Amino acid sequence: MILAFSGDPFLATRAARRALRARGFRAEEVTELGEGLSADGVAQLAAQSGLFGQVALLLDFDAAFKGQAGVKPRNEVLKVLEGIPPDTVVVVLDLAATPARQKTYAALGHHEHLPTPRFNALTHWVRAELQGAGVHFDDEVPEMLTDLFGEDLPSIAAEIQKLAVLGERLSSERVREIVNRPASRDAFDLIEAVAKGEAARALSVIRSLVAQGEAPPRVLGALVWQYNLVARTVALKEGRARTDAGLVAQTLKVKPFVAQKALALAAPLDEARLGRLLSALLKADVAMKTGKDELWALESLALELSSLARVR
Repeated sequence: MILAFSGDPFLATRAARRALRARGFRAEEVTELGEGLSADGVAQLAAQSGLFGQVALLLDFDAAFKGQAGVKPRNEVLKVLEGIPPDTVVVVLDLAATPARQKTYAALGHHEHLPTPRFNALTHWVRAELQGAGVHFDDEVPEMLTDLFGEDLPSIAAEIQKLAVLGERLSSERVREIVNRPASRDAFDLIEAVAKGEAARALSVIRSLVAQGEAPPRVLGALVWQYNLVARTVALKEGRARTDAGLVAQTLKVKPFVAQKALALAAPLDEARLGRLLSALLKADVAMKTGKDELWALESLALELSSLARVR
């Protein structure tokens, strides 16, 4: 029996291990082969089925076969898989499998492609994970988790398992309190606050970051990086009838989740308003570099940016 998985590293690997458990194999009963994997080795292990009972193999093609040099040995292993005894369970991890290899796996047995969920699909995936873990939650919780973790699927899945232990209905505020990852948002929390003109919330985020050890210049640096991305997004939109997050991600070489946020923040900005925002950032940078109180310079910046956002 051949079971192959491709796509996102976390999702494909998790699916592969679940497939083995579903067939009654414990971790210690599975022979895992990665670097050093060869056709002869697979053939010898598969031949043990009749002697030692059912055999389970987990073949990590990504670890074993790299670049052009890996093409021939990988094809040799695929050839061996064609003759695997039916009572031998072989799970193949080939994360970057081409459409041709995916068809080969489907012909040999079963193939499942699990792409990384992005944009709305990421929120839907988080919702499904929460429901699968038996967590009771308010509607905004899945989006809150994507805000906190981005596309870090292993961390999201681990956090959901922790939330499931609580056995309570979770609100977004409760999730934020439990997860306690303000710095993980890369200043987007602060940018969103000032973009909405919420000065009090912006000051609260700044003080939270500083209280957890983030120096004001580092917070300002994150703001500058993010607003530079927003500025480039505004420029990208110029003269285009429609600009989507996929285009922003591809052109600016950022993750789709980051591109989606940048696009949302760029939506209300024109060149004049963007110029005032960048001038405020420059003024705060100069203040910090000329000996002014760093925290006050950062808080003043948040107040000015919030004020600019309220004047539409």
